[in-house]
Amino acid sequence: MSAVVRIYIKEMLSVLRERRVIFTTLILPILLMPILMYGPLLFFGNAARQTQEKVQQVGVQDVPEAALQRLRQAKVEPIPTQSPEADVREQKVQAAVRFQGGTFTIYGRLSGATQSSLVVSKLETALRNYKDELVAQTLRTKGLSTEILEPVQIRTQDASRVQERAAGIFAFLIPYFLVIFILNGGQAVAIDSTAGEKEKGTLEALLAAPVPLSQIVIGKALATLTVALTAALAGVIGIVLGGTVVRGLFAPLLQRQNANIGGGLSLEPWAYGALLATSILFAALMVSVQLSLGVYARSYKEAQSLMAPLLLVFIIPLLMLQFSDFLTQQSWFYLIPAFNVMLLLDGLVKGSAQPWQVTLTWISTLAYAALALGLAVRSFRREDVVFRN
Repeated sequence: MSAVVRIYIKEMLSVLRERRVIFTTLILPILLMPILMYGPLLFFGNAARQTQEKVQQVGVQDVPEAALQRLRQAKVEPIPTQSPEADVREQKVQAAVRFQGGTFTIYGRLSGATQSSLVVSKLETALRNYKDELVAQTLRTKGLSTEILEPVQIRTQDASRVQERAAGIFAFLIPYFLVIFILNGGQAVAIDSTAGEKEKGTLEALLAAPVPLSQIVIGKALATLTVALTAALAGVIGIVLGGTVVRGLFAPLLQRQNANIGGGLSLEPWAYGALLATSILFAALMVSVQLSLGVYARSYKEAQSLMAPLLLVFIIPLLMLQFSDFLTQQSWFYLIPAFNVMLLLDGLVKGSAQPWQVTLTWISTLAYAALALGLAVRSFRREDVVFRN
């Protein structure tokens, strides 16, 4: 095994000499994750608050004076118009209201998180209050109390697990970025230690050394695995630290938005261990696949083009994690390569993972990783692959 250690040290030294790789896989995730995850939320929240505080012009057509008073109280300035829908479409005003036949029609550009949709919300609230006032007046004229409109009270309480509340709205993104950073972190090292060495002419000399081929592959795999897991750890640190900093610095804004941004982990000790073990098994599987693709490629660029589809393959199942509650859990889900890991990571983060899910995922992923490593060793043995130039 001394040869494995020497190969491992050689590959790690090669990685450490590449400052670009260290920055992109270890430092950049910690710096970038808070911006990517919390920046849009805070920006939109601040824009929504400013929209609520500012006065916007809105088009009105045949709106009663009492309703106009309600609109002014909601911090909008009514402007008469004869074509409310066209004015909104042409962005002359952010929103417009027309009253016809006892119906208020609100026009706005509602496709996407636009300022127009925020102004529409202000109009809806103002007109709803106006409607409630009319109802209350009608009831009073008949000698009735408005309490008859609410014979029962409705109260909503969050019954989610502590782990899921800690993760918040980003619960599905934590496993998402774990997988992405494992793939990205291992890719650079896998390519450099295979196709990169082909270009430099050092791979043939290494394979000609009196060292068992399996030990060479294992040494390269361990180095790639180390960087992949370190990159994933850096991404999770960026998420958790980012969530802590954002909650501390922007607490008043988040309270006004009533948003539980989460981004934290509040797991039991065994769950942290399971999270680490699952990440290691998945990384072992992906590293073996990347080494096989890398040694097959003729050049560094070709290796990059061969590995690029790996990310695309995982995008759809990763995005499906946010709809995992709609899936009827089936045992065979946890036998599907890679998808089983994503489901298990999602369950561990939310505190809903069951022992049988952990067992099936670990056993199947370990088997797939062993098969992939065997394929990598076989690829290194084939001259038509190694000398494919």
